[in-house]
Amino acid sequence: MTATRNLRDDLFVAGPPPRLLGSRCRETGELFYPVQVMNPVTHRAGTMETCELEGTGRLLNFTRIHRGMPGYDSPLVLGIVELDAGPTLTAQITDWAGTDLHIGQRLDLVIGTIRTDPDGTRVLGPKFRPIKDENL
Repeated sequence: MTATRNLRDDLFVAGPPPRLLGSRCRETGELFYPVQVMNPVTHRAGTMETCELEGTGRLLNFTRIHRGMPGYDSPLVLGIVELDAGPTLTAQITDWAGTDLHIGQRLDLVIGTIRTDPDGTRVLGPKFRPIKDENL
């Protein structure tokens, strides 16, 4: 059996369905990802609470990387994802081969292998996959 570990302990809840761990400001209601100790807009500490964010969103931009660093699958796609909840993040896009990726494409959160350590340990984290039937 291959060993696994999370990229970070405070990025996601495996589910099902998987969810991202973010923060909500009790004063402004704004949502942030990943978890924040201080509101990055108001710079006030003590106003943040951890919350779970749904993992659906849309692709704002992306790049294909044909030859990645050691431990990363190649080719791979990195995308800027705007969550339906509001926050924006950079993440790997998976299951994109044979898909006509495009700006505005609907995406869904999956937990998958981000990279493989030299000892063979799979490092898990949030990734996004295109939603095949965008009418869902």
